[in-house]
Parts: sequence; structure tokens; C-alpha cells
Amino acid sequence: MISRRQLVAATAASATLSPWGALSAFASNGQPVRLMVGFAAGGSADYVARQMGIQLTEELGVPVVVENRPGAGGRIAVEVVKNAKPDGNTLLVTPGAILTIYPHVYDKLSYDAVADLAPIANLCEMSYSLNIGPAVPESVRTLKDFGLWLKAHPKQASYGSAGAGTAMHFLGALYAAQLGVDYLHIPYKGGVLALQDVMAGQIPSSFNVASEAVAQIGSPKVRTLAVTSKQRMPQFPQVPTFAEQGMDALTASEWMGLLAPKGTPAALVQRLHQAATRSVAAPKVQQALAEMAFTVNQGSTADFAQQLRQDIAKWAPVVQRTGFKAEG
Repeated sequence: MISRRQLVAATAASATLSPWGALSAFASNGQPVRLMVGFAAGGSADYVARQMGIQLTEELGVPVVVENRPGAGGRIAVEVVKNAKPDGNTLLVTPGAILTIYPHVYDKLSYDAVADLAPIANLCEMSYSLNIGPAVPESVRTLKDFGLWLKAHPKQASYGSAGAGTAMHFLGALYAAQLGVDYLHIPYKGGVLALQDVMAGQIPSSFNVASEAVAQIGSPKVRTLAVTSKQRMPQFPQVPTFAEQGMDALTASEWMGLLAPKGTPAALVQRLHQAATRSVAAPKVQQALAEMAFTVNQGSTADFAQQLRQDIAKWAPVVQRTGFKAEG
């Protein structure tokens, strides 16, 4: 007959050997894992969270639900996770800019990404594109052509983005600096709205997350002139990169990350990392992300933590050069 002491020891050993032993608490407390997203349903962060969440439910053996907490440019969701109990039940899915650009944009940011959050996994990356529409003559087909057009039409030189303080905003500023032209930034409440105005001829150009332009492939109202990826994107094989066209400074991508509250046990972070990376690498999830121009990442938790710190430092001079400061 097995004694109580032997049973406890056997159970502990099983939990140690099982890849999901550290996650058994999820099943016992009766709570699902919540993926907090700081933007409305339908956006890029929401899309990634929902695609991953389906597979993550299978990996963890517990319900995984997406909770949208839109507002304050994604900061509300960060606050929720920052203040959550560090037990793995409340996690953050966010684009990198919320953690890496905002510290240089907001004077009174209520969180510190390094001090308040525990990086789990860099899930995937997305690149950006520069798009023009009917407001620009059909003869403009390359980045060089567009640069010449901007210089010749300074009163029309403007671009839309998903909003002030976003990566797209600052990519436009970098582009203007490279050309040596004034390039008026017009902030929108979403990149799709900016691209719609490009297609309608209301503004000449926009910087967008590449997935937004993917949805318009084949449209005669959109010409994608360049992408910020290191190599040409499979979704835009005919579109050269900025680097190919002599603008290395505009090589950029933004990651979509999974993070937990600071203080989450290291062993639990590693288990969640394994589950998350397995989830985004699952064939169905990987295909769904690829269709929307996301590239799956498989780096370690340490790699992600280093990337976070490096990107915070990288954006500091870019933001400083523009002199932009957000209100609120």
C-alpha cells in the first residue's frame, strides 16, 4: 500500500517531469488564462492573440480567452497586466511600440516595460509599407519617383498613419529626414482608415502595417512602393525593400509579444514560453499568420528580453529627432 508521503513525492515528481506540471494550478483554480489586448477586435494584436489562443488552449489544457481593453493607445491593457497577480492567469499580447516607443513619447507613462513586466515570448514580427494612391500621378511607380514628386509638390506632401506616436508616424519622419523634405503627418484612429483615404485620393500616401496593404493587393487604387523588411516579402514579391532603394535606415519591423506581470515565477514563464512558441508554430496558426504578413518567431525568453531593451534604446533618438510629445 502506498503511504501518504510516497503519494505526495510521486505527485511532485510527476509534476516536475511533465512539461505542463507547473501549469496544473490553472486547472485547479477554475480560472481561464486571459490574453489582454489593448485594441479593439479586428486589429493586428487581436488577430494574433485569437489565432494563438485557440492552439494555446490545447497546449495548456485550460481555457484561453482574449479580452479586448481598447483605449489610451493600448496602455489600458498594459496597466491591467502590470497590476495582475503574477500567477500566469493574466497575460499581455501587444505590439512592441506600446512598450518601446511610448516611453519616449509620454512624459508620465504609468508603466515601465522592463521593471513591471516579464517577457515570455516574441510571437511574431510584422513589417510596414509605404503606399500611394490616386492623388499621386500614375507615372510615379518607384520610391525615387515619389521622392521627386514630394520635392516638386511641397504643399501636397503628406502621409497618414495609425496615429501619433506609432511606429508608422516615426517611419514617415525618418523618410522625410532622408529625403530632406517637409512631409506632413496626418494621424488617424487606425491604419486602415488612413489607407482608405489614400485609395479615395484624399491624401497622397500612408505608412501602414504590411498586413493592411496585403488586403488591397491587386487594387488599382493602391501602389505599394516599398516595405521595411530586410528581404522582400512573399506577399509582395514585386515590391523592393527600402534598403534595396538606398534607405537602410527604414529597415524596421515590429514584434508582437506575450508578457506577464513582473514577479511571475521563472519556471512558469518558461512553461508559458514553451506553450506559446509551440502554439504559433502549429501549422494552422503559422499559415493564418503568414496570410496576413506576420513572420513567426522562435527565440528564447532571454532573446525577447534583450530585444525589448534594445528597441527601447533604438527608438529614443528617432523620437527625439522629431521633437514629438504626446498629450495625456
